[in-house]
Amino acid sequence: MRKTWLVFGILAVLACGKKEKPQPEPEGKVLKQIGDIKITEEDLSSQLPNIEGFTMTQGDTAALLDGMEKIAIFCLAAKDEGLDKDPKVARRAEWAERAILADEFLRRRLEKLEVTDADIANYVKEHQDDFGREVSLVEVAFQDPAMADTIKKLLIDGSYAAAKMLEYFAQKGALMMNPIGYVNAAALRFNMPPDAAEAVRRAKRGDILGPYSASGLSILIMVVDIRKATPDMTKIEPVLKQALTAERQQATVDSLYNDLKAKYASPASAQGQKGGK
Repeated sequence: MRKTWLVFGILAVLACGKKEKPQPEPEGKVLKQIGDIKITEEDLSSQLPNIEGFTMTQGDTAALLDGMEKIAIFCLAAKDEGLDKDPKVARRAEWAERAILADEFLRRRLEKLEVTDADIANYVKEHQDDFGREVSLVEVAFQDPAMADTIKKLLIDGSYAAAKMLEYFAQKGALMMNPIGYVNAAALRFNMPPDAAEAVRRAKRGDILGPYSASGLSILIMVVDIRKATPDMTKIEPVLKQALTAERQQATVDSLYNDLKAKYASPASAQGQKGGK
């Protein structure tokens, strides 16, 4: 529901923060009217996630309609207080509109991307050895890069005293330990940065890898155990399809970003915008 309310919040800003202008007559059956705001079937369907196979129950639909009604009521109250004339609200509304347009642009570019059964079969064939192994890991995240050697020594030591020292650092907030458990080796590339995934794939039991950088933190990875696995491919293939699709989508987004950045964020473009101010 948090994501739904985020969407509602953006819509509310758009509704209340933009300058007054004539609105087109709502299309479709009017489900509710609050003041001069009409909520139609088309309005409702426009808020549904565009996910293949996704359906909403009658209860979900009622909850969504109820949420849109709340937005309409709070929007009218905000207008009565003159918030639609607030410059800060107008700026937020402008960026909210940009976010919606950017999201729709990417959605339309990505909706035709498809991972086929042949793609999955090829991936399984190329990573057959990895599918037969599971790796148990512990991640240690810390902010101060200077702690890397100390943490490595404590992990290698493995004694009770070393464990208590790591616990002490964790209690002080200097590090976070995250036991991951067993992960299929063929799925590593979907769960960590490429260099870390490749290092873990080649590692031996007891190896300590890193540090790697992620989200402003340094990460050490300890390989606790490696064991043989007999995966149930009927359960793995649907998950694998989702992971490969997400990976392909991200690669497409990155490619689009780099191409469009050269077009819109070039020095010549920036200079033209500066000169136009």
